[in-house]
Amino acid sequence: MKNRRRNKNETSNRLAIIGITIVVLCIAFAIHMRSVTLREQAHEYQLQEESLQADIDEQKRLSEELEQKKIYVKTKEFTMEKAREIFGLKLPDEIIIKPDTEK
Repeated sequence: MKNRRRNKNETSNRLAIIGITIVVLCIAFAIHMRSVTLREQAHEYQLQEESLQADIDEQKRLSEELEQKKIYVKTKEFTMEKAREIFGLKLPDEIIIKPDTEK
């Protein structure tokens, strides 16, 4: 009778160890898969961050260009240039040469 109980206890202990081992392996596999997913997500976020930083830099450059144009538009030179373009006006000492368009 002792041998039967002993075999029963040994069998149940082995089954418990196998069960615990399987659970630990499943948890380790789940953690590994999650870490792979998180690394991929981090890489995607890094690419997105770089793209957004490039957009920010481009917008800053455009903003600086607009600021320069805003200053230029307020100058007398710009006013005279537009007067020449739109109305064909000229300064008294200027000679305007127009290209021959009949060719």
